[in-house]
This record gives sequence, C-alpha cells and structure tokens, in this order.
Amino acid sequence: MDKIYPDWTLTHKKTLDGVGLQPIPATVPGAVQLDYARAFNYADYWYGENYKQFIWMEDEYWTYSTELVFTCAEDEKAIFHFGGIDYEYTILANGEQLCHGEGMFTPVDVNLTSYSGQKIRLDVVIHPIPKCSNARPHTRQEARESCKPPSAYGWDWHPRLVPMGIWEESYLEIIPKGTLLSLDATYRLSDDLTVCHIKAFATMYGEDDVTVTLSTPDGAVVFSETQRFTEYNHNVTVFDIENPKLWYPRGYGDQPLYVLTAECGKSPKKLSKKLGFRRSRLVRNPDDEAPGFPKSRYDSPATLEINGVKVFAKGSNWVNTEIFPCLMDEKRYRELIDLAYGANMNIFRVWGGGFINKESFYDICDEYGIMIWQEFVMSCNLYPDKEHFLGVLEQEATTVVKRLRSHPCLVLWCGGNELFNSWSGMTEQSHALRLLDSICYKYDRFTPFNMTSPLTGMGHGTYNNVISNEDGRSANPNNLPEGVKLPEKDCEFITLLTYCRHTAYTEFGCCGGADPEYIKKYITSGDSYENCSPDNPVWVSHHAFKAWSPTSWLRIPETEYYFGGYTDTDDLMRKSLLIQSVCYKAMFEEMRKQAPRCSMALNWDFNEPWPCAAGNSLVNWPAEPKPALESVRQALRPTLASIRAFKNRYLTGETMKAEVWMLNDSQNAVDLEKINVYIDRNGTRELILSLCVDTVEARTNRKFGELRLPISVDFPPLFKIALDVPSAPECNSEYIFFHR
Repeated sequence: MDKIYPDWTLTHKKTLDGVGLQPIPATVPGAVQLDYARAFNYADYWYGENYKQFIWMEDEYWTYSTELVFTCAEDEKAIFHFGGIDYEYTILANGEQLCHGEGMFTPVDVNLTSYSGQKIRLDVVIHPIPKCSNARPHTRQEARESCKPPSAYGWDWHPRLVPMGIWEESYLEIIPKGTLLSLDATYRLSDDLTVCHIKAFATMYGEDDVTVTLSTPDGAVVFSETQRFTEYNHNVTVFDIENPKLWYPRGYGDQPLYVLTAECGKSPKKLSKKLGFRRSRLVRNPDDEAPGFPKSRYDSPATLEINGVKVFAKGSNWVNTEIFPCLMDEKRYRELIDLAYGANMNIFRVWGGGFINKESFYDICDEYGIMIWQEFVMSCNLYPDKEHFLGVLEQEATTVVKRLRSHPCLVLWCGGNELFNSWSGMTEQSHALRLLDSICYKYDRFTPFNMTSPLTGMGHGTYNNVISNEDGRSANPNNLPEGVKLPEKDCEFITLLTYCRHTAYTEFGCCGGADPEYIKKYITSGDSYENCSPDNPVWVSHHAFKAWSPTSWLRIPETEYYFGGYTDTDDLMRKSLLIQSVCYKAMFEEMRKQAPRCSMALNWDFNEPWPCAAGNSLVNWPAEPKPALESVRQALRPTLASIRAFKNRYLTGETMKAEVWMLNDSQNAVDLEKINVYIDRNGTRELILSLCVDTVEARTNRKFGELRLPISVDFPPLFKIALDVPSAPECNSEYIFFHR
C-alpha cells in the first residue's frame, strides 16, 4: 500500500469565481499565512506588530492545487486523505466538485479511483474565515456560529491571527482489497473493577479473516480471536478480561497500557492502539449542604474519583502551543508536558477556546499519568440553536469523542468555557450543550460530562494579585464568599482566598511579566523596549496593557503595592516575575489546605501560543519556563511543610499572623517530630518557633500551630520565612514576603 505526498501550489482571489493570482509553492501540512510569508519574505509574525500583515487574508479564497497521475489495479481503490482542513472547503478534480464541507477536526477522504490512469488536477479551495454577521467586528463574537477556535479571533494572550489551510498530514493512498482501515475499542469495568468488558471494532476494504489480540504492558497475550471481517462494516469483537491492571493518575498508582492489535494475512499493515483501563466519576464534594426550601440544586460535583479513589487534581489550563496548529508536534508537546510533570502536576484542563490537540499529546499524557479535562471548541460566546451550526458541531464533536475516548488520561468532557456567564448567556437548555451531552453519552458513556466551567460551587478568577477599587470589583465579584466585601483600599487576592470555600478553582491567575532578555529577543528592543507603557502599540499587542483591563497583564500598580516602584523596564519586569512566583505559591498551597471541600486547583494558564510580554502563564512560548513554575513545583510537592500567612505584603508596625501546616497528598503517612520556623533577613537566619508534631496520615492536611511576628522598621524590603523538618528535609519550604 503506497502513500503519495504530492507537491502543492497556492493561489488566492477575492471571489469564488475570480481568477487566482500567480501561484506560489505551498507546504502541506501548513497554513496559507505561512506559505505567503515564506514566498514574499514577510517578517516573523511573532515579533512586534508583524501579525497585522496577515489580517487581509481572512476574506480571500485560497486554492491549493496539485497534479496527480496514478494507476489502480482492479481490486484497488485510490483515496486522497486530508487529515484536517481549516475551515470551510470545496474540493474539485479537473474542475468537477467532489465535496464541500466545513470543520477543521474531521478528516476528509475523497475517492479518486475513477481517475486511475488519467492526469488529474486536484484543487482544494479554502473559503474566507467564518464571521457571524451580527457580531462586533474583529472580536471573538465573530466565531460564535462556527466550530472554529475563538481564541484565533483575538484573546488576551492571542493576537488577531486566524489560521487557514490544510493543517494536517494529507496524501493519496492506493488501497488493495483485504486492507484493514480502522481499529477502535470501548470498554466498561464491572462495579468491583475486577472484570473489563471490551468491545473492539474495525473496518476493512474487502473481506478476510482477521485476528484481534490484546496484550498486557509486558507483552503477554490475554486475548486472541480470529473471525471473518466483511467490507465497510463495523466488525465487532466482544470479550472480557479478568483482574485488569488499572490506570491511575500520577501519585495514585501506575499507568499500565495494554496493546490491542488487528491483522490479517493479506493486509499490508497491522493496526494497533494502546488502551488503558480506568473508571472516572465526578462525585459530590464534602460539606455540600443540602438545599433548603424552596428546593434548589447542590453544588456541582467537582471531585474526580478514579477507580474508586478520590483525587486532588492539581495542575493548569492548557491552551494552544502555537498560533498555527500545523506547527504543533510531538517534540513540543513532550517538552511542555515534561515541564508540567516536573512541576508535580497531574491534570490539564484543555480549554475550550483553543484547538483540539493532536494524538501525540494524549499519548504522552497516558504515559505520564496526567489527567485531561477536555473541552469542546466553544468559549465565551452565545452559540446559536441554528441547524447549520448544530450540524457542523455534531460532526466535529462526534469525530473528537470517537478519536479520544480510548485514552485513559481523558477523565472528563466539558461543553466549553464560561458559557453560563453574562457575556455568553447559554443555559442547560441550549441545543449545542444538549447535543454535546448526548454525543458524549452515546459514544463515551462512562466518562463524566460537564456543561461548562465554572459551574455552581466552582471558582474562576481572579487574575490579579491585588484587587483594587480601580478594576478589581468588576474583575471577579462572584469569587467573593457571601458576606465578604472588598475593603475600601487595595486587598490581596490571597487574603480573600482564605475565606473562599469553592469546590474547585478551575481558573485563577497571577499575572507577571516576561524576562527582559526574552522580550528583547521575541517582542521589541531599543527605545520601544524602554517605552513600556499603554501608549506603545507593541506592548499592547503583546498583552502587557489593555489585554483585558487597562492594567492587564503587566500590573504596574502591583509593583507599586509590593515594592514601592521600579527604576526602569528591566527592574519592572524582574519585580513582576517575583510577585508572580510568590503569589502562585501561596494560592496553590491555600487551595490544597481547603481539601477535601476543595478538590481541584488549576491555574490560568500553563502555556502561550506566541510571545507575551506579560500574562498569567507559567511557561513562555515556545517552551521557556518562567520563575513561577519553580514556585508551583514547590507548592505541588506530594508532601511539604506550608505556611498560611493571609497576605504577602506587610507594613512597618503590622504583625504577621500565620499558621503552620503539613500538606500530604501522598499514598503514605509521614512520621514527623518537629517543625522549626526561621526568619531570614538579608541572609541571617533566626529561629522564631519550634513545633512538636506527629504523624500526618496519607491524603491528609493538618494545621500544627501559629506564629505572630511583629514587622519592625529594620525589616528589609524582602524577607523570608523558612520551615525546616529535620526528620523529613524533603518537606522543607521557604517563603518570600514584602515589607514596605
């Protein structure tokens, strides 16, 4: 069986029946913007405001063209396979339309067998990007009647740069009869988890005897059966295995992956796929009070239970790794996931405003034991009950669910991001969400489904370290617990967080700048770098200012709050990075202290698709960790001594009131003797408290004592509190505080 990867050219025109301009070489997989930039020497799209060079391309028709000559034998067929076309397309052969469709995640197979022995010109016309006619121009609203990722239309960490083109691998394949075409499987675990009921199904071209085999991770065959498969049917093999080795998230068990194979004597290829067996449930959180009269709903279940074990989900929100999906690859995925794994994370929420990741992303998460909360491509929009949109949504969602359902890492489906908020306006009765729920139930019944995030009981935000009267009251008022009001003056988010009792914090952020050398390399330099202000369009384009509020994401007022000011741009950025590190550490540890009422802590966000001068991410594009990632790694260690200080900045004359805790997410009890608490001022350590402590049981957090520390005028601008555990030094912790 041969695959032919032809050469392509690319032209564009204003109207569908217009005349295309001089063709240029095209790369498949790729994007029309990248091809055009390559042909006409455009400057790097990620630097300065160069992304604006591409805006005119949104409303053009783009045509990929190639010429083919092939020959099929009588028992062969020729299929041109497009792994992904973005977004609306028309495919023609010698000027004759073969198909028309839209949706970037559903592969397209075109039968060209009748053209055997002829010279054929194959054209793929990419239509202008979809734009909702009654949306505000150049906003994410333009994406609300399509299944195109809305972040591409402009977000607070993504420029207005909307990809178009053939973005996945595409080729002509000559397929002989007796060829296996697909292999998939679903399964159900018995209530006691001792039996796995498996249904394997495959399609083939032709008819033959096919052997289906399941092997353990170490290669032992636990099932093998040969049966007759017939053409184009979903040929099904049903079997049970006893006492399966179960897949667990990291920190809760191992990640065994079985191998399912299908092969027949005539087929030129053997199909195989890895399977992991786990039962995922969403269960109610403790202390969820029963509703009174009139009857209402409980908080939405937010505790993940994997194979009967309740899991504290600690991780981050994953967004696009690149602006152009064709550039995403296994190497970049592994590089980023390695960083998350090294930071002790066990979950990603794959956010609904971005792309559905490629297969290698989920393969790596299966391997590493990192759970996936997977959202569909809807975010912050009112998606309509229109038949055309719902038809495309059904097509895309069905493809996605069938493709991803066998990955054990995928533990939760979700309709999309912030769809019940005032800026979206959807409800449980919205047809799009009812449709997605039904598709997940039909094709992956035993994986939980949420309509959106957040739901009742969950927290989104805030994304500031300091909540001020200027913009904090509108930033996230729903995050304040009932009865708690913002003070008249600035208030740290960590202070309010200690009052909160959310079941899950599925988005929260600490904004910080990027390293000065990073900005000079990827964003701007010279006088433009020194002119770091809302008046500089480069800094605005790269989200330092006006990304959401006037001061986001480079929160200069926070630098004033914690440090009293800065001297120049270098000083500003480095101080901003330190603030982000200190605050993320405090927030993650506070959320862990609120377990088991709280069962999730997922910051916004992990990564970025292009260079951001400031933002909430832990990793700069393409894969450069920020200092805050190390702070998060410390905060998410399985076992650590921790301090709850209620705020991070103290004024002369105040008294720091803090609690000393031990946090234990591990599977084992930790035997302790004492915790020593030190203050470090300018490198000089002084013991200020020694606590006698005892055993901390597995999956348990305990408070052991309190301290009071008067803040005197001789304190330096930065001072540290260190917790030393002599019997378990791996639990030692250190905290930075600010003094004004």
